[in-house]
Amino acid sequence: MADNEPRATDSSPLSAIAEPEAEFDQELGKAMGEAAQKVRTGALTEAEFYERFHDQVLAEFGFDDRPVGGTED
Repeated sequence: MADNEPRATDSSPLSAIAEPEAEFDQELGKAMGEAAQKVRTGALTEAEFYERFHDQVLAEFGFDDRPVGGTED
């Protein structure tokens, strides 16, 4: 999906589990977003990203089902 294409509001995995009125840690979200940009540019690996935020995601959401790594096609 191109960056400029609109996304369906229910396409996010969080939409299946999160209540729209729920408060989440905005600092965690900001830090994850900044780190995701580093993954995108290659400055951080997906595994490093996962490890960096695993404990915080567990504390915030109670589980961490984020996929780690990927398969090469």
